[in-house]
Amino acid sequence: MRVTVGIADGVADVRLARPEKRNALDPAMFEALVRTGEALRTEPGLRAVVLSGEGPDFCAGLDLGAMAALAGGERPSAWVGLPPTDGPAQATGQRAAHVWAELPVPVIAAITGNALGGGL
Repeated sequence: MRVTVGIADGVADVRLARPEKRNALDPAMFEALVRTGEALRTEPGLRAVVLSGEGPDFCAGLDLGAMAALAGGERPSAWVGLPPTDGPAQATGQRAAHVWAELPVPVIAAITGNALGGGL
């Protein structure tokens, strides 16, 4: 899994878990972020979320392999197994960011190291 979650005392510790790639965003990471955020929306007793990255960087942005696929005309978001949504964010990358704004609790980004592009 590309994201790890632990909950203690009403605080969810959500970590981007791809340190070997500086937590770069690929289709699996986008899907994991959306699914995690949606699951936390209904977590009983949740008071806050701390979002961080494993390793020396928060997130290096879009994975260069995914960028190469875009340049080749592919749509990496089509590889993601998310159901359609009727929310304001439709594209997978948009959903991976917007899901955190929809939570009914504060979301704190604990950024260390790089936070680039979509990782910012």
